[in-house]
Amino acid sequence: MYASAMTANTDIITTTCGRELDLSRTELVIERSNSLFSYNIHKMDTGEYVIAEKFYANPFNNRYILLNDEQIEMLKHL
Repeated sequence: MYASAMTANTDIITTTCGRELDLSRTELVIERSNSLFSYNIHKMDTGEYVIAEKFYANPFNNRYILLNDEQIEMLKHL
């Protein structure tokens, strides 16, 4: 009866700043992974980026970091 309400959408994430986002509505820009974790960068239609760090052994350590264009440019110069 309530099966659809109880089904979790795994594309909905919460960033480190507390913002809830749907990764299925983003463009995957960079995808890197190995046997321990994956590191992906997604571009949102707002021009912001989400860095998704997923740890296979312990998903409780997954992080989703939201950055805007200015912050991305600053990272390029480090």
